[in-house]
Amino acid sequence: MRRYETILIAHVDLSEDELSSLIARYGAIVTGQKGILVKVERWGKRKLAYLVAKQARGFYILVDYAGSGAVVDELERNLKIDDKVLKFMTVLKEEAIDVAALEKEIADAAAKKDEKKEAPAPEAAAAAPEVEAPPPAEAEPSVPEETIAKGEKES
Repeated sequence: MRRYETILIAHVDLSEDELSSLIARYGAIVTGQKGILVKVERWGKRKLAYLVAKQARGFYILVDYAGSGAVVDELERNLKIDDKVLKFMTVLKEEAIDVAALEKEIADAAAKKDEKKEAPAPEAAAAAPEVEAPPPAEAEPSVPEETIAKGEKES
């Protein structure tokens, strides 16, 4: 098995439900082809470097997975025909992976995510003593430097 990353740019005007179903569909394609879905990250709405299908903004999604070449082929085939996807790119991260280490990484990430949900947010404002910021230092007014034209002498 190899490890891959696919970054896709979806239409920015998709609703949250449509975006979730899009992510779920591509996750199901990976697992349906006997691949292992490691993580899916939503990077959010960003400005594109250039117009893609007359769109200036897009919603970036990272899909990290492991599988054979057939998994990548099927995923890219579906991405090509989906009108909601503006652009995508797949990158090979690792040539050969250890499945046990990969499953441990997934379990650790899930445990960390559960830990974040259960831990209440600390009251940082109540715990930190209030310190008054020093007044800003007054800057000296800048004096423009005089330029001497070529051929003139300084006086």
